[in-house]
Amino acid sequence: RDRSGGVTMLLEKPIIIYYFSGTGNTLLLAKKIKEAFEKQKYSVTLRKISTSESVELENDCHLGIVVPVAMESTFPIVWNFVKKLPEGKKRNVFLADTMESFSGGIVGPMKKALTAKGYQCIGAREFKMATSMQMTEKKADTGKKKNETALLQAEEYVQSLIDGSAKWKRIPVLSDLMRLISRGHFIWEKTSQFIRIDDTLCIRCRVCEKHCPVHAIEFTDNQCMKIHHNQCIDCMRCVNYCPRNAFTLGGKKLIQKKNVNVCLL
Repeated sequence: RDRSGGVTMLLEKPIIIYYFSGTGNTLLLAKKIKEAFEKQKYSVTLRKISTSESVELENDCHLGIVVPVAMESTFPIVWNFVKKLPEGKKRNVFLADTMESFSGGIVGPMKKALTAKGYQCIGAREFKMATSMQMTEKKADTGKKKNETALLQAEEYVQSLIDGSAKWKRIPVLSDLMRLISRGHFIWEKTSQFIRIDDTLCIRCRVCEKHCPVHAIEFTDNQCMKIHHNQCIDCMRCVNYCPRNAFTLGGKKLIQKKNVNVCLL
């Protein structure tokens, strides 16, 4: 906003969007946001949030963060990325997150963390999309409809960022309490233990091992797949992209959701 309180248009600078996607929803949204900005003549680059030691940003660009909701907040890999961001120096940043129904512990805490680093938080929006744990055909059908709606809403969100009408609200006490649910690794390890592999179906293709974002999967000397639950973040990538659907969650099979090529995740 300008000093008089009016809205200001988003300057036409390059935009770097960092994303993390477990099963593909968030990548679909990131691509749609990129497309919508490019229609308005902005230059946009997508980059994966990874486990690298540092995060590089060009000197004169806007920053976008597009991530999934998990445990009412988001994955540890995302919070680690935020910690590694360079000082903001008043750089504009916007947030988009994907969720099945509710969050509470991401929008506010993310704004707090980025503001403390010197970023100018210009807008945040949450998009309801398909769950990564589809147990029934009804859930799968509902998810498809949610995704279609979310991708339409993405264009509206981009327009609000450009014309300066986007908001990034923060409810300090509630959102900070919700963030506490996902802080530390205990809850991630506990829920990870529900993920199991059926060795009779596994074909040792190692897709799960190759594409696990936190390297929590390995094949032992006797070619049995092992999950290191103390590292796992429950992103469900392995469960949804196994070519034989050999994983179970709490003893139940999922209806797999393969929205994108696993190599792009």
